[in-house]
Amino acid sequence: MAIEKNLEKKLGVWRVDKIVGEDKQAFASDYYCVKCYKENKLVQAEVFWPIIDPDIPAYPYCRPCKNKLCLKLILAMGENKN
Repeated sequence: MAIEKNLEKKLGVWRVDKIVGEDKQAFASDYYCVKCYKENKLVQAEVFWPIIDPDIPAYPYCRPCKNKLCLKLILAMGENKN
């Protein structure tokens, strides 16, 4: 795997490692970006997405991957308006 130089600690893999703080909260920054990880890149996640509904699972993404997914969703919604 390609290791990004800015990572100072080993991060968790989503759905493999369970990293929960003392306050029982999970933070995206404790995990690798799921999309990058599938591409064999170790990039620290920054945000959980989508945060739309508690019944829809959210995944940790780095900001560039999350932005690409948001744009893809917006474009797909525009195509379905016909």
